[in-house]
Amino acid sequence: MLLFGLVSYLFFGFQAPVDTVPVKEVPIIYSLLSEDQRIEISDSYEVRHIIERRFTIFSPEGLGHAFTSVFYDKLNEIENVEIEITDPASGKTIEKVKTKDMTDAAIYSTSSIFDDNRHKYFEVKSSKFPVQVTVKIETKSSSNFQLSDWVPVHRYNQKVLKSSLTVVYPEHIGLRYKAVNLLGERTEKTVDNKVEMTWVEKDLPVQKPDLKKEDDHKLLLAPIGFAMGEYVGKMEDWSGLAAWQYKLNEERKALPADFEAKLKNMVANASGEYEKIQILYEYLQKNYRYVSIQLGIGGWQTMPAEDVVKYAYGDCKGLTNLMQAMLKAVGISSNYTLVQAGNNAEDIEVDLPSNQFNHVILQVSMKDGQSPVWLECTSNSLPAGFLGDFTKNRHVLVIDGQGGYLTKTPSYNSLNWNSIHSKNEVKIDNNGDALIATELKVDGNFAETMLMVKQNLDTRQQRDYFNRNSPVSGLIIQHYELNVDSRDSLLLAEVSYDGFIQKFVQNTAKRMILKSFLGKVTDEMLVNNSLSQVDEYEIELPEAMEAENLPEALSLEEEGVKVTLLASLEGKNLTVKREMNLSISEEMSDESKTDLIKRINALGPTNFYFIKNTGALRNE
Repeated sequence: MLLFGLVSYLFFGFQAPVDTVPVKEVPIIYSLLSEDQRIEISDSYEVRHIIERRFTIFSPEGLGHAFTSVFYDKLNEIENVEIEITDPASGKTIEKVKTKDMTDAAIYSTSSIFDDNRHKYFEVKSSKFPVQVTVKIETKSSSNFQLSDWVPVHRYNQKVLKSSLTVVYPEHIGLRYKAVNLLGERTEKTVDNKVEMTWVEKDLPVQKPDLKKEDDHKLLLAPIGFAMGEYVGKMEDWSGLAAWQYKLNEERKALPADFEAKLKNMVANASGEYEKIQILYEYLQKNYRYVSIQLGIGGWQTMPAEDVVKYAYGDCKGLTNLMQAMLKAVGISSNYTLVQAGNNAEDIEVDLPSNQFNHVILQVSMKDGQSPVWLECTSNSLPAGFLGDFTKNRHVLVIDGQGGYLTKTPSYNSLNWNSIHSKNEVKIDNNGDALIATELKVDGNFAETMLMVKQNLDTRQQRDYFNRNSPVSGLIIQHYELNVDSRDSLLLAEVSYDGFIQKFVQNTAKRMILKSFLGKVTDEMLVNNSLSQVDEYEIELPEAMEAENLPEALSLEEEGVKVTLLASLEGKNLTVKREMNLSISEEMSDESKTDLIKRINALGPTNFYFIKNTGALRNE
């Protein structure tokens, strides 16, 4: 009766008169969850993690909520897993599962050839509902370097009745934490020099897929004292974490004597520091292959530089460490740097010194107050000084001999890093079809996209990409050429193509309608908050016509925004030029940016109208 009453409440709620209750969408609930977690840190820095979960699953959509996956590797062991599935109506056990019954699988990375990442997992299956699932997991880690975040709500459409976390740790090790949107209570006590902290959340709101990440409930944990293997460190501040990382790698930069001599000879005629960096970076790109190596402490400690030289491969740590050693051999200092990489990665929590990193890059300090040169040592194509979407514009931990410090990688948000210039010649025939010849030049961030197209797509796929992404609908490219180069750190790309456009215009008895051919500005184009774009069109009409709605000059100008649209018609030759220079404040809200984009795209007519058989034509 209790379960039926709860289900009835969750699905139907209290029935009030319709005219007194505002209409509000109630999320469907696929499962209920009660959970208790306990993390115990020992004096020897070992971590024992115990998780107990109790699910009630109401529908097939909720079965995935009880999916159980437990990670393990050389540093993390699975001690025990118990899963029991029961019928709440009869109380009978449907199935019992232990660790040995779970499926064991490797967690593969497309670039890894050496790793020990594995997991055991179990999928709950049932055709009858509701069904109850209890899960108990016990794991042990040999290091407290990385403590799990606590996220009370695991899934969308899940009702969390109660979730608790208890963390027990020795006073001398210490703990730091950051609570985000927690609604419940925290208690703390100390017994025999051990601190016990407990957080409890109850009756949490059901989350829907449109939940913003910043609105989620979570607790971030970080140790103060920590150890991995024989390497002990302190994370009271970022410098402490950096000092530990420096100690991990300090004896791994030696190079073979003949290799050092080769490097010095390579840069003997270089005109300056940047050229030396460029020469050695390009040598690294051409001669060393990136692979991922994640074995125990090897996930943090680099291969010795001489081994990378010997085997001609390395992971991000090994290649970065080698590049640092190569620069040192020719008298240039640099700093190994930790970063949270990823095209859509969120910035780190700068006020919580902890391991929030998954990648390594290199910062090369320049003389005379020049900006540092940043190197992505796993890339075989980016120019020296350009990081690309993977690691640009985010906080990083720079590691030097004195410890380290937080800084930000370049955002590449100036106009010269976000430039597009297209020239288009179009010839329309009497049937309304057209031939087009286009020359497109893009610089900086947009050129990185062209680089990815060139590297990752074959000829047919490249042609399809340009057809799909043309501002002119109906384009069929017949011939094209794509070239990617660089000028120092600035990536450059040039695309030229000619093709055929079906039904470029619409004809009526008296008019010709030229459909929109100026591409729209999108959110993605302004992700770097700046844009310099020029689009030029020379269009030959099938005959001389009179323009019905041709604007001579239109403009939009405000702080950081200048857009102009010019159009002219001489005989049967139509010229259209749109020029945009946008430098938007990072403080501009998403709503304001969306409104600006709408106003830019609304500048000028949607279609151009021309009247056939003009007086000028009849007089010819």
